[in-house]
This record gives sequence, C-alpha cells and structure tokens, in this order.
Amino acid sequence: YLLAVLLLQVAMLFITKSWQALCVAASTVVAVELAEASELFTRKRHIFNWLQALRVGIIIGLLLPESYPPLMAFWITLIVVLICKRLLGGDVNTWVNPAALAVAVCWLSCMQVFPQFSLTEELLQTKNASLSFIQSGAVPVLAYDSPCTAFFNKTVYRFFDVTIPDGYLSLLWDSGAAIPAFRFNLLTLLSSMVLIAATVIQPLIPAVQLVVYLLLVRFISPLFYGGVFGQGDMLLALCTSGTLFCTLFLLQWVGTPPLTRWGKFFYGVIAGIFSFLIVGCGDSPSGFIFTVLVMNVVSPLLQGIEAIATDRYVQNVLIPRSEALQKDGIHA
Repeated sequence: YLLAVLLLQVAMLFITKSWQALCVAASTVVAVELAEASELFTRKRHIFNWLQALRVGIIIGLLLPESYPPLMAFWITLIVVLICKRLLGGDVNTWVNPAALAVAVCWLSCMQVFPQFSLTEELLQTKNASLSFIQSGAVPVLAYDSPCTAFFNKTVYRFFDVTIPDGYLSLLWDSGAAIPAFRFNLLTLLSSMVLIAATVIQPLIPAVQLVVYLLLVRFISPLFYGGVFGQGDMLLALCTSGTLFCTLFLLQWVGTPPLTRWGKFFYGVIAGIFSFLIVGCGDSPSGFIFTVLVMNVVSPLLQGIEAIATDRYVQNVLIPRSEALQKDGIHA
C-alpha cells in the first residue's frame, strides 16, 4: 500500500514531465537498492528486500529539490543508508529514520539548492495569507484552475453561501514546488485516507501532531509577526512545507515511535510542538525533516518511560490480580 501511493506521486511527475525530479529520485532509488544488495555479500543475508529499499529511495528522492545534483544525491544516500544499516540498528531495530537523515545530510551538503523562504512578515499579517501567497506568484496557477473554480462555486459552494478564489485548486493539486513531495497535496491527503482505512498506518500520531501544529499556527503564530490573534493561516502551513507528506510517510517510521497509546499521544503532541518551532507558519524547505530527526531522539526517552510504567503495571496490578485469581481457583 505504501509503495503504491508513492508510485502515484512518481506517476504525477511523469504526467507533469518533471524529468529532473525523476532523475534525482532514480539516483536515490539506485543508491538504496545497492545498500540493500550489499547486505547479501557482507552479512550473507539471503533476503533481498528490494520493495522496502524502493520505498525508502523514492521517499528520499521526492524530498530533494529537482535541481539537486543526482550524483551527489546518489553518494550521500548510499553512505547514509549504509551507516544506518551497520551502525544505527539496521532495518528492524533502527532508532533513526534513514530517509530523513539522508535528506538532512543532503541539505547540509548543498543547502543553496533548496528553495528559500518566501513568506514575509507583511504577507503573514494579511487576513488570508494563503491567497496572498498564491497571488505573489509563489504558486503557479494552472490553466484549468479558473474554470474549475467557477464550476465548483456555481454548483457546490453556493449552497454554503461561499465562493473560493482562483488559485486554491492549484495549491492543492500541483503547487509547483521545487521539492516534489510538497507538490501534490490533494493526492497525499487522499493517500492518507486510503492508508488509514486499510489500517496500514494508525491515525493517532498524525492526527494529534497535525491538530497541535495547526492550532499553534492558528492562535500562537500571529503573536510573533504582529498579526491578529486567531488568524494564522492553517492551509498555508499544511500545503507549503511537505507537512502532509512527511506526517504520512516519515513520522511513524517502523521502530521509531512509542508503542503504547498514551506514548503515541504524547509523541504526537511533542511532534506538533516541534513542528511549530522548526517549520513555523510553513514554506520551509527542510524544517519537517529536522522535526522527524528531533522526534527520533525524543522517542527513546518516551519508550523508556513506557517500559518503566509497563513494568510497574505488571508488578503492581497484573501479578497480584493473577495470584488472587489463582487462590480463588484453589479454594473453589
């Protein structure tokens, strides 16, 4: 399921003829596949998990700008994934997200290739920052945006007595961002619904993280740039920094989140707070990647608390309860 929805993102790159982005993604896929193949020779492992490697390679490639040098992306990805396999626990016991770590190293190695922040204080102070962001030219308005918007305004939105201005469909369908993972927000949103419905991912962590992050953007962010309290633009934060993509594909990487329900809840809360502190109001080229890496450090602490709490529950509740039931059975 995960690979299928990622391949839909790749298919959109083919449809939009984004050949540079496809070249970068191909280089990272080859790098991860080579790292996976090396396990067959150096550790004499008989399983070649090429599907998992393909998934990791696609995620890394989609999170890099289309102008990133493919050869540099290849070598950085290969080295980082090998380090994760040999030194950081491997595929099963890893405590760090290899895709996020590879993208972070790529950013540190060639940060001038990543797009710069285009949000200004004046833009954020407007009542509808996302519309101002679109009108500033940061989002290329698609040719069919205006007729489709007019159609929905006449048929659907008129029942709610609202009208949607031109540009929002382009922001959701294809924002034209330099980083492919940031472009197809509607596709990512639909993919998350499919994955949750198919129980491939659990909704607790992403739901809590997004709620906390968006509430902070809505009510707290205006205090930092002189805006009106309660008028922070949540849509802008959701659609301009890869928030949906990273929340869906990176935040719950296997082996990194806590296991208990309360542990996942606090993991989501802390992730939402760090998302706000690092990503801010949106339009960040790599903020969410570093949010994921911060959570990779926080998660072992939560898991340690989980282990202590679980041990106390077993010792103080389950064992006495079991002994009491056993005594009752003997007396009976």
